[in-house]
Amino acid sequence: MNEMRPLPHSLAAAAPPAIAPVTILGSDARVTCGVMDYSRRLVEAIDAIAPGLVRIEAVETTRPLAFLRAIVSRLRRGETVHAQLPIEGWGNSLLPGVALFLARLATRRGRIVVTLHEWMSLNRLRYLSLLPDVVATDAFVFVSEQQRAAFRSSPVVSHAKRDAAAMIPIGPNILARPGDEAAIAAQRARILANGDGRPTFAFGFFGVLYASKRPELLLETLAALRAKDLDARLVVCGDFLHDKPEDRPAFLAKAEALGVRSALDFRGRIDDETELMTVLAACDAFLLPYTDGVSVRRGTFHALAQIARPMVTTLPERADEFAPFPALARKIENPATKLVPVDAPAERFAEALLAAHAAREEAIGVDLMALWEEAARGHLALYEALRG
Repeated sequence: MNEMRPLPHSLAAAAPPAIAPVTILGSDARVTCGVMDYSRRLVEAIDAIAPGLVRIEAVETTRPLAFLRAIVSRLRRGETVHAQLPIEGWGNSLLPGVALFLARLATRRGRIVVTLHEWMSLNRLRYLSLLPDVVATDAFVFVSEQQRAAFRSSPVVSHAKRDAAAMIPIGPNILARPGDEAAIAAQRARILANGDGRPTFAFGFFGVLYASKRPELLLETLAALRAKDLDARLVVCGDFLHDKPEDRPAFLAKAEALGVRSALDFRGRIDDETELMTVLAACDAFLLPYTDGVSVRRGTFHALAQIARPMVTTLPERADEFAPFPALARKIENPATKLVPVDAPAERFAEALLAAHAAREEAIGVDLMALWEEAARGHLALYEALRG
């Protein structure tokens, strides 16, 4: 990856007292979701304070017994096993929940931590697959107060487990800056190629495409913009879940049905972070139409908030969602950021994009590097508390 900003490594003097070694579990499958990207960033941030304390181990999902043995061996050594859930590579498998549950039956030593990146919006199979974790886990981490509140009010969660639910923010998975002006101009020329002579407007989307990101609404908003006598283009930087192979063809068929296929620039997942940010910086505005409202758990929002471009997203469910995070709050409150009700029609999102673009001179990008240090220190405090 080019031009990536490293996390600071000047904090080792502040390392906490001895903490049991931590292994973060991940999937060995190639995935399009950002959970594994987050895990790597978290380890890098913790390593800046406590070098060598935390490591990632990719799990071979086709060998569940080997997975179970690996967990049990670490727990018996008094270590902490930390699972990041849900991970796309595990799909709707019961493997993570059952393995952690069986490992806890095998030994009372060590500690189990689970970060639940989603809770409210899980589909039923994934929800059921995580229920054994509720019994087996010593501490839970949530990356949004919205998700933690939903977990703590769930009837399947005991009072002790509710008290063991910590809220620790995430930082941006993407830390690269866009390329230079020439690189951005080249990407913009590619996006707007073969124009029809009408005024142009390009809006971008970044992230994995699934129901709560509303891929069909992206296309409907594109159609609504083109109906306003604009040569509008939609740039999609991201792809569908690998275990839903029918979703991408359905998306492209929807674009054809709406008559906007030629205005859709579908880039898929872009692994080079500088290239990704350059493509996004070539857009006039961004659209993130979350079904559950924008929140601090959304890494896609973090990534785009760093770019000084107008943005449209959905109203957060909690009025105080961003209060603890001043940088993110500044982006949300900026005049070039427009918040739309989650149930608004595509026409409303189209109008919001144009209103945001009208305020483009006031658009800001925010620096979110400090969130990773906060996340690292929050995890270290949690790991230390588990020593007892």
